[in-house]
Amino acid sequence: MQEFFVEFFGSFSRIIVFFHVLSAAILIGGMFVLRFIIKPVFMTIEDDEIKFRRCLELLDKYAKLMLPVMLILISASFLMNIGLGFEYASPITYTMIHIKEAIWIFIAFNFGFMYWKFLNAKASYKKRDYFEVSENIILIVNCLIPLNLILSLVALYVGIVIRGF
Repeated sequence: MQEFFVEFFGSFSRIIVFFHVLSAAILIGGMFVLRFIIKPVFMTIEDDEIKFRRCLELLDKYAKLMLPVMLILISASFLMNIGLGFEYASPITYTMIHIKEAIWIFIAFNFGFMYWKFLNAKASYKKRDYFEVSENIILIVNCLIPLNLILSLVALYVGIVIRGF
């Protein structure tokens, strides 16, 4: 099975690395735009019902975009790890790869938790419980997205370091 992945990666390595880097750029860029550009605009909307409805629409579109992006990123990572034969890499490189994988696993779980909080906010909006909507959205935008953004930047740096070894 490993031979298949090594051969597959050898044939499509540029495309796989392209999708890996592209999906990371979309993921990081999306979090940056959501947190530092869109959030301040939403804060200027005074009517809570309108603000929360628009915010939930935006988070819904964000989640629908990020799920396939994360799947592409994880798939490309899997193909690169096996295709490049990283198990034979130096101990430092091998450790860095596992650190990067652990970071991305945490990012994926955090994204799942973010989506769960989004679903809670959506259900609370339907009940017109704007306090609960606000609490969930604040957690997502002020804590969970910045955490994933920082971790993604760390993973990006680790990836650059790995390529340098």
